[in-house]
Amino acid sequence: MVQFAMITRLKDGLPLSATTDHEPSEAVLTSKKYAKLISKRASRFPDRCSLFTGSHWLHLISSLGVCFIMMCEENYPTVLAFCFLDEIQRSFISTYDGKRVANCRRPYALIEFDTVIKKTKQRFNNTRTLQTKINLTNMSQEVKLRPPHRITIEELGPLPGDNHAQERNGVGAHVYRPPAANHEQFIPLNWLGKLALSLCLLCCVLNLIRIGRIINAGPMILDDAIHYTATSAGLFLASSLLGLLQCFLLVYRTSWRTSKNLLALLCLASVEGYLFLHAYRYGLTSIFTVLAAVLAAWRIHTRTVPPKLPDYTV
Repeated sequence: MVQFAMITRLKDGLPLSATTDHEPSEAVLTSKKYAKLISKRASRFPDRCSLFTGSHWLHLISSLGVCFIMMCEENYPTVLAFCFLDEIQRSFISTYDGKRVANCRRPYALIEFDTVIKKTKQRFNNTRTLQTKINLTNMSQEVKLRPPHRITIEELGPLPGDNHAQERNGVGAHVYRPPAANHEQFIPLNWLGKLALSLCLLCCVLNLIRIGRIINAGPMILDDAIHYTATSAGLFLASSLLGLLQCFLLVYRTSWRTSKNLLALLCLASVEGYLFLHAYRYGLTSIFTVLAAVLAAWRIHTRTVPPKLPDYTV
C-alpha cells in the first residue's frame, strides 16, 4: 500500500506539499529520510526513478520543474505506483502553474494540496475497486518500454547525520551536501518598496552630481572657497551615504535594523535641514529628499520575514 507521498520543487528540493498521515514506525521514518534526501538530488537523476530502502520502495517522476515522490510497501505493484504518481502529477499541474511554484519561498507553501493526495492515496490503497477505475494497460506498456532508473543507496549517498555511512565512504570521499537554505528571506518588495528604493538611489545620484559641481564652481563663488567647498561637499556626501544606508537596510537583513533605520532617518533629516537653512539647497529639493527617506524608513520598518507555517508532521 501507499505509505507516503510528497511534492517538491525540482531545482532546489523545496518541499511544496506532502501527506501528513503515515505509520510512525522506525522503518517508515528511515524511508522518509531517504525520500527527502532524494528530493534534494532529483535534478541529477532521470525523470523516472525507483529506490529500494531495504523496507520500502520509493518511486519518483519529475516534470515541468516539479518532482513527485511516493513511498510504498515492498510488494506494492510498480505499475500502480507510477499510475498514482501520474494522477497526482496531472492534478497538481492543473491546479498550480509554473509561476506559482517558482514564487514559493518557504517549505510546504502548497500544503493544502495534501487533501488531493490523501484522496488519491485512499483510492490506490483499495486495489479491489481500483482496477475498474483506471487503465493499467498504457502505464504497463510504458514501464516495459522505458523502465525506471534504479537508484542505489550508494549512488544516493548517506543520510544526514549517518556517521557510520560517512566512515564507510572514507575520509576523502565526496559527499553531496545541498546548499543551505535561507530561512529568513524577506517578503518580496512590492511596488511601493521598489519606488522607495528608486527614489533613494535617485537622491544619492543627484547629491553626487551636486558634489561635482561644487568642487568645480567653489573657487569662483566665495572668497572662503575652501571652507565652502569642504562643508557643502561633506554635507551632500553625508546625505548620499545615509541614503545608501537606507537602501541597504531596505534590501538586506541585518542586526539592529530598526535602530539603524531610525538613526539614518534622523541624521538625514538633520543634514537636509542644515543644507536648507544655510542656503546650500532649495527647499523643495530638501523636502523631496526627506519625503523619500521617510517612505524608505516606513518600508524598512514594515518589510518583515514571512511567518512560519505550522509544524506539519511530514
